[in-house]
Amino acid sequence: MKNALEILKFAMNMEKQGQNFYISFAEKVENPVSKKLFESLAKEEERHYDILKKEYDAIEKNQEWSDPDTMGLEGEKSIFEVRKDAEKLSDLQLKSSTSDISILRMAYLIENDFAEFYKKAMENTEDPKGKKMLETLYYWENDHRKVFYEEYQKAMEENWFDQGFAPF
Repeated sequence: MKNALEILKFAMNMEKQGQNFYISFAEKVENPVSKKLFESLAKEEERHYDILKKEYDAIEKNQEWSDPDTMGLEGEKSIFEVRKDAEKLSDLQLKSSTSDISILRMAYLIENDFAEFYKKAMENTEDPKGKKMLETLYYWENDHRKVFYEEYQKAMEENWFDQGFAPF
């Protein structure tokens, strides 16, 4: 179970860093949709940390993974739903500043790293319960990655047109 504890400890650290990043940059982005996404993601990363910490403590005590079906892993509001709600903030065209683009790209890369970590951890975990839990976390982070990539692409295209440049 040493490997499981190492995976969970590293994952907890990643989730905490992600949460701190989102809290920090929620105040720095100018686009209200991006701001709401960052605020929502900070809460989700905190929830992920709590799930991982609970599992870490259980494995440390019982030397086995918990049953993911009893952990309340379902029911997380899809980040796509969060974004849809955020986009209702205004009927106006919401522009992203060039600094927003950099922040969105960093968020995308963070979520990419999270998704890839959980995917590799899942592939290297033999315990079916552990594999299922890590798979769930992979899907959550992969959803986050997709949302940030789409937001990043939209922000890039908005700025291309503002600069009179369209690469297509």
